[in-house]
Amino acid sequence: MTQTELTLFFLAIIFVIAIAMVVHSWIDKGRIRKNFERLGSELSGQVLQENGFIYPRFSGEVSGRHFDLFFKVVKAGRKQILYYIYSLRTDVTADILLLKKDYFKPVTDETQFTEEAGTLLSDIDSKYQVRSQHTESAKAIFEEANVNGYLTSLDEFSSLQLGPDALVVGKPYDGPPDTEPTNILRNLQVMEKLAEAMEKCPSTD
Repeated sequence: MTQTELTLFFLAIIFVIAIAMVVHSWIDKGRIRKNFERLGSELSGQVLQENGFIYPRFSGEVSGRHFDLFFKVVKAGRKQILYYIYSLRTDVTADILLLKKDYFKPVTDETQFTEEAGTLLSDIDSKYQVRSQHTESAKAIFEEANVNGYLTSLDEFSSLQLGPDALVVGKPYDGPPDTEPTNILRNLQVMEKLAEAMEKCPSTD
């Protein structure tokens, strides 16, 4: 082969790979949409998707609480990770951020991160780094609402923001099984019970 032929050959391979990725992504989004539509037949809500090139989201209500299921691309160094996120409205006024230990890279600017995410609370849960702007409320909620008990059922999620105003949990997207209605309903049930338990706790800050 000549240099020109080699160049055209590799360009053709790259083109085929690119087309395959687009087709795979399109099919994946279609499967997610079908799962969300099945979910819509069991819950009050709707599937939102402007076109087939973007990931669908689901917006609805469970027991009078608004919730959203959506996807977000998060940049981690040179990588881009697609996160699958649940958001359930609550009346919780305190804030608790949980990040799985040994999962995220160390914080480069501890001072700025503390200002944004709150003080690091040690010895609350061995699996997570726990932070809060409302430290006394966070400690009281963990004890009174038995947050650790609910975390066992939400172990698949790598980050959890418990309040204010919503419970938001996220994880890297692993594929269409993540969006199976049975999985979604199970997670929403746990989140709903956790929200109720946290709302019963009085604010101490």
